[in-house]
Amino acid sequence: MYPWAGITFLTKGTPSSWSMFPSYGEEHTVGLFSSWGIGYYIVSPWMEKPPLYPLITGIVALMFGQDNLQEVRLSTIRLVPITLSVITIILIGLVTQRLFNSIAALIAASLYATIPTIVMANRLSITENLLTPITLLALLIFSLRTKGKWQTAKPYLLGLCSGLALLTKDIGVFLPIALIGILLLKKKWRYVVIISIISLVSGLIHPLIGLYYDWDLFLAVLEDYRKAHSLGLPQIIYSIIQYPVIGHKEKIFLDGSILAGYLLLFTSPFWLLKNTKNDDNFKLFLAIPFSLLSVSAILEGGDVTFYGWHYFPFFPFLVIVLAKLLHDLWQNPDLLKSLFFYLIIGSSTIRFFLLLTPQLAKTWQWILAVPLLILTGSFFLKPAYQKIILMTIFIIFLAVNIIIILNLDQIYPSSPQPFD
Repeated sequence: MYPWAGITFLTKGTPSSWSMFPSYGEEHTVGLFSSWGIGYYIVSPWMEKPPLYPLITGIVALMFGQDNLQEVRLSTIRLVPITLSVITIILIGLVTQRLFNSIAALIAASLYATIPTIVMANRLSITENLLTPITLLALLIFSLRTKGKWQTAKPYLLGLCSGLALLTKDIGVFLPIALIGILLLKKKWRYVVIISIISLVSGLIHPLIGLYYDWDLFLAVLEDYRKAHSLGLPQIIYSIIQYPVIGHKEKIFLDGSILAGYLLLFTSPFWLLKNTKNDDNFKLFLAIPFSLLSVSAILEGGDVTFYGWHYFPFFPFLVIVLAKLLHDLWQNPDLLKSLFFYLIIGSSTIRFFLLLTPQLAKTWQWILAVPLLILTGSFFLKPAYQKIILMTIFIIFLAVNIIIILNLDQIYPSSPQPFD
């Protein structure tokens, strides 16, 4: 979808790509692209999403000499999300270090790089994988204590991040909402005005593209999008927990790290600010995911068309919260907190391991019980030994994750792709 739109936008001046929305009709259907028995209706002008991600993927395809729809390959386009995921890992480390400390930063980056759900998510060429590093960059810039010229540039840089979020996806409006909300509370009027103006100008680009090509079609496509994502009843929180998926809700992928991350993130307003003296950086850290959640609840809250990738921008916040609490647990071992992580993340890790070793499946109760006994028994030892055991369990957890990643095809079979 995105590289096709980008290539045609750059080479022909009008974006064309496939779409399932009925508003395009025969008038705007310019062809049928078929490969491996799969047909795609090509529409023009294609106006479903803002232009930034299509342009990026289109440029990458053109750099590799893939200047028409038949030549585009997933192996090329996937370079974009993989590169963005590396940038995201670096930004997670920098943000976590600013918020907490270097050890928590290392834990957070390690989690993001090894949790199976996140690894698979970062192979998908979708707008959310660009929206994620943009969001983290804004949080990092906000957290920096700047002076002189950097202090003058700071609101413009934050405005640029907000603008890029809006040019990536319309739901990117959650970023300027979070930034402006925090800055209004601090009465930083100059920041508010600058970010608001840049966000407004950026947010108008997508509608102006629609106005240039076909305003009525643009409105009709937006209405198609609204109808599709309003099917069912508003239940976004329930859907996130009920459908642990990477893409379509029918393809469940159980991952305890993601579940624990959501539980801790959604409850973090009750405990995070109390332990951090209400620092503005932490307020923004919470405001961003909750702004995204609020906007999603209104625009995409229906359960019928729930897609896991809409919530990929939550993942950095999940791992940062997990990293903070795992580091706290290592510093001050606690049995009940350890049980929380073991029962959710530990049991999930064992389940992953058993999926790769089905011959051991009948002994799962012993495999689950023995580490639990070791963990609980460690709390009768000296704190130094408790820390060693906790560290060992964490290393085993990372090792199993890496093994799972290397053998994902055995537990999450991939579908043949016509453009590999």
